[in-house]
Amino acid sequence: MDGVGEQVRLLGYGDRLSVPAGGRVEFKVSSELPEFTPSLVRLRRGGSPVHESDLLEEEVEASLPATVPGRVQVARAGSYVEAPLRPGAEVSGAGLAVWLLPTRLDRDREQTVLALIAPDGATGYLLSVSARGCTLRDAGGTELARLDVAPVERQWSFLAATVSLAGEVQLALHRPGGADSRVQESHIQGRQGQESGFPEPRGTGTWLLRVGAGPRGGFFNGRVARPVVSATSWTADATERLAAGEDAVALLGTDGVSALALGRDPAATAVADDGSLTAGGVAVNRPASAVPGPFWRCRETDFRRVPDEYDALHLHEDDLDDAGWETDVVLTVPAGAASGAYALKIRAGDHVDRIPFVVTAPDGTPPAPVLVVLPTWTYLAYANWRTYAEFEEERVALYGERRGVDPRDRWLARHPELGKSLYDVHTDGSGVMYSSRARPIVNIRPDYYTPTTRGLRHFAQDLSLLDWLDRRGEDYAVITDDELEDHGADALAGHRVVITGSHPEYSSARMLDAYQAHADSGGRLMYLGGNGFYHVTARHEGPSGAIEIRRARGSRTAWASGAGEEHLSGTGEPGGLWRWRGRAPQRQFGVGMTAQGFDKASGYRRTPQSRDDAVAWVFDGVDVGVGEIFGDHGPGLGGAAGDEIDRADVALGTPADAVVLASSVGHSASIVLVPDDQTISYAVPTAPDPRVRSDIVIFGRPGGGAVFAVGSIAWSTGMTHKGGDNDVSRITANVLDRFRDHADPVARA
Repeated sequence: MDGVGEQVRLLGYGDRLSVPAGGRVEFKVSSELPEFTPSLVRLRRGGSPVHESDLLEEEVEASLPATVPGRVQVARAGSYVEAPLRPGAEVSGAGLAVWLLPTRLDRDREQTVLALIAPDGATGYLLSVSARGCTLRDAGGTELARLDVAPVERQWSFLAATVSLAGEVQLALHRPGGADSRVQESHIQGRQGQESGFPEPRGTGTWLLRVGAGPRGGFFNGRVARPVVSATSWTADATERLAAGEDAVALLGTDGVSALALGRDPAATAVADDGSLTAGGVAVNRPASAVPGPFWRCRETDFRRVPDEYDALHLHEDDLDDAGWETDVVLTVPAGAASGAYALKIRAGDHVDRIPFVVTAPDGTPPAPVLVVLPTWTYLAYANWRTYAEFEEERVALYGERRGVDPRDRWLARHPELGKSLYDVHTDGSGVMYSSRARPIVNIRPDYYTPTTRGLRHFAQDLSLLDWLDRRGEDYAVITDDELEDHGADALAGHRVVITGSHPEYSSARMLDAYQAHADSGGRLMYLGGNGFYHVTARHEGPSGAIEIRRARGSRTAWASGAGEEHLSGTGEPGGLWRWRGRAPQRQFGVGMTAQGFDKASGYRRTPQSRDDAVAWVFDGVDVGVGEIFGDHGPGLGGAAGDEIDRADVALGTPADAVVLASSVGHSASIVLVPDDQTISYAVPTAPDPRVRSDIVIFGRPGGGAVFAVGSIAWSTGMTHKGGDNDVSRITANVLDRFRDHADPVARA
């Protein structure tokens, strides 16, 4: 981790995670140094002085400037909806109303729920809430009206304010269902130019409407629904009728009225306006959509069936979809660049950052015999995961030892504006549903240190697989989950063997279908990882490449989706685990997630079934007999079966003809069964639970297809033990050779 300290002064990101040779990538860099030097490197192996392997990279000639001026760029977190009023719209007084469900109210900080701001930013109205009550202010901060009654956290309320041309202000709060559900009102009389301090309520030009933020922040944490803004005041009776749920356009008309339809298209960032005051708006920083609104009747949990009941957005002060940095370096990848993992390496003195991306083969290139699919959706799911530094002491008990933390994680903990992972929660305690690539991501780096494994995991670990292929002289190409999602089975077509990365946990239906089609059409799959194909995941359209999940209850997870929120906003499909959708990984890959633990890894015991003529070749050159142990040494956790592990299970879909070649043994009590399999039983439990194991399986498919799965994240780390001179490496090589060269690899001779 050369040049890495707790003070990160050089950091960047690219506008994509993959690009074909000859293609273009734009890099956005924040530098506290006057200038930096960019270069293109091919990443051969992950590591650093604190790892058990050294970082291997080689410089690639590219047309890049010798130096680039440095500048500090800052991400702006916080979600809101913004809609400019139509040009020439005239504001003569105002009406503002919204349903809100606050999730984090502070006593000393007002959060803006609705804002109507003039072009100069000095005139307008801000409707805000805090734990002290509700406030209407002018754009300069002058208080126009206050209610010393606050909305109740995590309950819906209706808040409305009107300002007449005569200077009369009305502020009302409805809290349905409570003892104080009556309207609370404040009336202040005054006219422009008098001591009341009212802003001039008339103005022309492009005014701006914001939902969930003011002109200078004040982000709202919680849900909002049915915002209504009028360029004139309305009556107290109209406020009552809006609070009763009457349609704003039917009540007020469209002329001079905005009625933003927040939940109408949950997959889009564009927001339609049923009124005519704006032409529609945009949701900034991707607030959570497909969440129930104030009139949800709790009878239907699929937002597509009752769209009028899913008319809300959940806003957070720490949402981030696109950091919005400007481009500093434009790279045109050399047309002859081999497919593989690369990085833009930027250096300023002792400070270095490597911004990784994958170079894919350009269209028209003959398919390489071997194709590696790097699980970039999983990388994004863990992007900027904050628990290592924030819960360092708690992890000592989890690991049984103190393992240290990458200094970049400590720095990240002080920079919430860079967004969170899908394993984190927002400041209001709700789960993070979206993760994008359009921001700096400090843990997708070839020299990143992961305490979970005492070193390599995810991207840095998957570089070890590419290094292993390089050392064997394999002809291979690399793609990412994005290519698989974009092109489906066509992305795999023509490649004899497809190899996964170490942890392909997050996948879409299109990706699963592609793998299935490949094996069914005579292709071969090598699933060299664990806890794969587990979470239902979708990708949103747009430049940020954001992925989305919903976490169903009953699985090991950092948070769980709220009631009525388990359908993905991007596709409408049920979220959670593929297992509960009838697509347990065992059906396609023979094994699926069963347990996890991070104290140490174990080895495998060879099974009697592995002597069958159809599969005995897997152990050619491996001095391991039936019942004997292999793979119980190595870097990281010290074995090939560890971290997160998968088992075969016919009840979950493991094909009946699948052969279990070996099963792991010797796991400690810290390796625990996933909640997916934990049910209440009065029978005396077996200790240790026989389901806590990693299985290595192999099976054939009609037409010469075949699948090999190792059921462990730690497997590819084990392949590197003693420079690759080990049984785990030899077994992998035997399978790759057979899968690549044999017409029907799992058929009997």
